[in-house]
Amino acid sequence: MRSGVLALFVGLSLGNVAYAKDPSPDNVKGLYLTTDFPAIQIRAGEDTTLPITIYNYGLPPLRTAVTMSGLPADWKVELQGSGKPVSAAFVDYDGRASLNLKLTPPANAKPGAYPITLSAEGDGAKSTLPIAIDLAAPVAAKLTATPKFPVLKGTPKTSFDFSVAVKNESSSDMTVNLAAATPAGYTTTFKEGYNTQEITSLQIKTNESKDISVNIKPAPNAPAGQSPVKVSFTADKAKVESDLTLDIAGQPTVSISGQDERLSGDAVAGQEKTFPLVVRNTGTAAATGLAMNATPPSGWTVTFDPKTVPDVAPNGEQKVNMVVTPTAKAIAGDYVVSARASGDGVSESASYRVTVTTSTLWGITGLAVIAVALLVLVGAVGRFGRR
Repeated sequence: MRSGVLALFVGLSLGNVAYAKDPSPDNVKGLYLTTDFPAIQIRAGEDTTLPITIYNYGLPPLRTAVTMSGLPADWKVELQGSGKPVSAAFVDYDGRASLNLKLTPPANAKPGAYPITLSAEGDGAKSTLPIAIDLAAPVAAKLTATPKFPVLKGTPKTSFDFSVAVKNESSSDMTVNLAAATPAGYTTTFKEGYNTQEITSLQIKTNESKDISVNIKPAPNAPAGQSPVKVSFTADKAKVESDLTLDIAGQPTVSISGQDERLSGDAVAGQEKTFPLVVRNTGTAAATGLAMNATPPSGWTVTFDPKTVPDVAPNGEQKVNMVVTPTAKAIAGDYVVSARASGDGVSESASYRVTVTTSTLWGITGLAVIAVALLVLVGAVGRFGRR
C-alpha cells in the first residue's frame, strides 16, 4: 500500500458491528475513533489484530469511511468485521461499530518504530487515531518434536509404532521432510496421525502441531538390547531430531538339518535305522526345553535320542538321533518323515526323505519259492509227460 490516505477494507460483523445505543456522555458530542491498544509491539512476518471502535455521540446516523496513512507499501493491511473486507461502516445515533484492524508486516521488514494514523470521516464529522507500532524482528524458524513414548519394548518380530508430535513454532508455514537413521536391515515408514497413507513430507502451518506415526521394523536378526533410532524433521530453515529407542528382547530361531546338511537317507523295510540330525539356534536368545516329535508314514515308528533338548545357546547347535523303523510291509520307494522341535514360543519342522528298500532275506525267500515251484512244475511234466 502507498503512503498517504489509504482506503481500507472494512468488515462489518453481525457480532462485532454494533448499532446498540450508547447514551452520550455529558457535554460530549461527535465522532470518535478508538482502540484499546494505541501503542503495540508486533513481529515481522506475523499477523496482528487490533480492536477498533467508532463511536457516534449525539450525531445523526453516519456512513463513515475509514482511511489510514503512514504504513510502508509492502505491509498487508485489512480492517475486518465478520471476516469480510469493506470500506465503510454505518454508525447509528449514539451507537458504535466494532471492527478489527489486521496488520501483517513482511518477514524481511526492518525492525523499528512505525507510527500510523487511522481516520474515520462521514457527513462532516471526523476523528483520527494515532497508533504507535514497534516492529520487532521475526521469530527464528523453529521446529519441535516430542515423542509420546520414546522407548518401546518388543522382539525382532515386533512392529514398533512411535507417535511424535511435531510443532511449527515459526511465523510462516513449513514443508517438513521426514527421515530416519536406522541400523542395517531396519525399515521405517511415516504416517500422519491415524491415516493409512505413507508419507515422506507434510505441510505444517505456523503454530500448528501434527502427530506423526513412526513405524520401525527391526531386522530379523537384530541383537537383543536397546537399539537407538534418530528421526529427523527438516524444513528449509529449521530442523529437529527425535531420539527413539527400540528395546529388543532376545528371540530364539531354531532350524533342523541332517548330517552334512542332508535331509535324506536309506532304510530297509521292517528294520531300525538311525539318522543323525542337528538342531541349530541362529537367534539372539537361548532355545530351552525343545521337545522332539515326528509325523511318520502310517505304521512306522520314530523315536528321538534325546527326546528333549534342554538348551541351545544363541548361534549354538545340538545333535539329535532320529531312530526310524519303517513298517515291514513298506513297499520300496521314497517316504517323508516330518521332524519337529517345539519349545517356549518356538516351533520348527523339517521334512526328512527316507528311501525304503526291501530286505534281502525276503528276496532270497522269494527266489527259493520260485525255484521250488519250478522244480515241482518240471517234475510234474516229466512224470505225466511219459504216459
